[in-house]
Amino acid sequence: MSKFAIVNDLDREEESRLYEEFPPDEYKYLKVADLINMSWQPFFDDRLIGIVKSNDSIALLEAHGIAVLGYESTDELLTSFYVTEDLSVVELRDLEIVYSRFHNIPLEILQTDRCKLREHTLEDYSAIAKIYDDESMTKYIEPLFEPKEEKEYLKNYIDTIYKLFGYGLWLIIDKASGEVIGRAGVEMKESCIEDKQVELSYQVKKAFQNKGIATEVCLSIIDYTFNTIGKDSVIARVDEDNEASIKVINKLGFEPYKDGVYIKRKQF
Repeated sequence: MSKFAIVNDLDREEESRLYEEFPPDEYKYLKVADLINMSWQPFFDDRLIGIVKSNDSIALLEAHGIAVLGYESTDELLTSFYVTEDLSVVELRDLEIVYSRFHNIPLEILQTDRCKLREHTLEDYSAIAKIYDDESMTKYIEPLFEPKEEKEYLKNYIDTIYKLFGYGLWLIIDKASGEVIGRAGVEMKESCIEDKQVELSYQVKKAFQNKGIATEVCLSIIDYTFNTIGKDSVIARVDEDNEASIKVINKLGFEPYKDGVYIKRKQF
């Protein structure tokens, strides 16, 4: 995938703060004013992203289908969904998130030895439904809604949870086959009673159970939760009769917290 072409309305000093992370010999830098006076088409082969400090620039770029990261350098409240107050801390991952959210592209979250995790799309419904067709999958968890309701729920989840929180329930994909084999992730739920706490959940397709995949995936999720998302603890609710999940939770290093709830805390 090509690198970004950064469209901006910054002054020279502001632009220079981006250079350490996005060197101009590796990334294209374009001015909003230049694009106004030129044809936009030659730049559409690049992944265009705006880093601008005025609402006029935001409106212009978004109207032309360009994702925008706003830079709040004055008292003006910017209309872009994503905003920074410090250009020197902007990283490539930030641009990937802004670009993907604007263009409805699911983000890949992480990879393990055998799996990768990414966000859902509406097209994933059929694969998810096949997993839940097995009655054993819903012995300890809620089944899916009826198809129409589940698809609407999935759409709202993609549009709100990922965008607002930046994390949630992700798809587990087998690297070898490309098959969707389950779901796992962390979410803010009513069961979370401490600050900076989220709840872990996971479901692995029956054919891929008892292969250590749940442990492999969840270990990576926990590391991501502590070191990337910035949470201090993860809880998991496990039915006392669900011996397989209790074994996984123990392997992950969780400890009893309260009835049916286990906890793992970040080590500082």
